[in-house]
Amino acid sequence: MRRIIFFSVIVLQMVTIHAGEFTKWGNDKGVDLFFDYTAEVMSNVSGGERTGTGYNGLSSFGLDADLGEAFGWEGIILRLSGIDLHGSGISSRVGDMMGVSDIEGYGSIRLYESWLEKKFDTPALSLRAGMLLADEEFTILDTAGAFLNATFGWPEFISMNTVNTGPAFYIPALGGRLMWHPSETFYLQFGVFDGDTFDSPDGDDSVNRHGLHWGMGNGQGTMFMGEMGCHWNNEGDESLPGVFKLGIWHHSGSFDDFSGGSAHDGTQGFYASLEQMVYREYGEQGLAWFSRTGFAPENRSEVEQSFQIGVSYIGLLPGRDIDSFALGLSKASISRDLPGRTSETVVEAAYEYIFSDDFIIQPSVQWVQDPGAIGELEDALVFGLRVNLSF
Repeated sequence: MRRIIFFSVIVLQMVTIHAGEFTKWGNDKGVDLFFDYTAEVMSNVSGGERTGTGYNGLSSFGLDADLGEAFGWEGIILRLSGIDLHGSGISSRVGDMMGVSDIEGYGSIRLYESWLEKKFDTPALSLRAGMLLADEEFTILDTAGAFLNATFGWPEFISMNTVNTGPAFYIPALGGRLMWHPSETFYLQFGVFDGDTFDSPDGDDSVNRHGLHWGMGNGQGTMFMGEMGCHWNNEGDESLPGVFKLGIWHHSGSFDDFSGGSAHDGTQGFYASLEQMVYREYGEQGLAWFSRTGFAPENRSEVEQSFQIGVSYIGLLPGRDIDSFALGLSKASISRDLPGRTSETVVEAAYEYIFSDDFIIQPSVQWVQDPGAIGELEDALVFGLRVNLSF
């Protein structure tokens, strides 16, 4: 395993020598090619299902094109991309439900984010349609990018209460999104997505292993999301910026009642988040804190409530002005209508060491209390190291 990882990193570094020529291709025509590789090693050193080490690899590739520059179609942007997931993973060793790695998934090469977006200047609208990821635009915590645990991205108060996690990494959904920006400080966005990106009620990843099953509904319903956000104090270095977000979601599928009653026609939930810079050194350097919480009906939702809180500091170490240190806590409470289940808590400390725009290293340590929220597994301690390369 060590030889494989070492060889992969060396090859990628060799390719980086030629990255400039690769990424410049087509730029004068409004076309930007990209290729990114993320490699991580994670080790569960105690607790959980069993100790052990796993490897995850993620290749992302594709193109972004401004069709106004390329073909004269003003205000239209194209993204076409794919991913290759591979590795042994670590989730089976930890036994947790939040996901100690946010890049672990079913190993395959698949079509990924692929859409067309039309931007309108008056009013300030944008309409996007195609294969979409809701977690790229909804529920985002901008100050939590250094973490490796999935809970700080697409939260379990949605992923564990919908069909097959919803329209998020690593399977996009056919759908559309409308965003309105009436001012620089306020936005409103809505999205409608296919209700089952796996196209499998049993959650069989292999059914849609290459991301080529396109449809809306297919007996599994559709998913709607809405979110509003308000920014403040973004105008100068003397101010302390912040953002508040409030969102709702609804899935139209059929969901069992935990008490044994009739199945429910649909389920829903809401969430809110707040991020605030509390101390500024210079520019973007300084301390910020974040919090997010979400709720869902306990009679049909495995996770009835969860929350994430934490802090992030850019430029904490002398001479490392753009690196980020983050410390966060997340807790997911299982529905009270599921007797015998408890709650799962994770605490993560992570660091984002930025060598350049193309090379980032992220060490992390996580403590998972009551993995799986079943009251049977010892608390787990997980160490991780991630390398991100962009070409």
